[in-house]
Amino acid sequence: MIAASTDQLLTYLADLIETAERFGATVLPPGAADDVAWEQDGDDLVLDLATRLPAHRRSRDVDLVLQERWSPSTRDEWVLVEYGYALRDHELDYRRALHRHGVGYFVRTHDVATHEHCEATMGSVVCGHYSGEPVSGAIDGFRRLYNAWLSNSKPDCSQLHCLG
Repeated sequence: MIAASTDQLLTYLADLIETAERFGATVLPPGAADDVAWEQDGDDLVLDLATRLPAHRRSRDVDLVLQERWSPSTRDEWVLVEYGYALRDHELDYRRALHRHGVGYFVRTHDVATHEHCEATMGSVVCGHYSGEPVSGAIDGFRRLYNAWLSNSKPDCSQLHCLG
């Protein structure tokens, strides 16, 4: 379980933005927002950060989206309860994603809390969910997906273990 104080979450967001920009990504606020910030959703804090990777200006967009949900555990401590980090390479037409959500369902049906998505051709789903290694936060998720993008090739989804 990943836990953090409110101050640590503010630093975490600043570090995430700095990391993405250091890798040449353009950080985009969610929707029509002017700034990137933690959003309140009921009692939870939600991160919704879109980045555009530094592709050639004549190529189609490459988007890397980072989403997290943190729930309060004590007065000033939060725990990461869900995440979804997704890479969509519109130039090569593929999608890779790292997820942790619906934990009860995934543990009950697949005996795992985390899973991945892999579409060698975007929109063509051979397997709904692949087994995935847990991600230690948005910076880790960003780096994993950024490195996958750096290969400049479509993923070989057949190398992953299909959960069904």
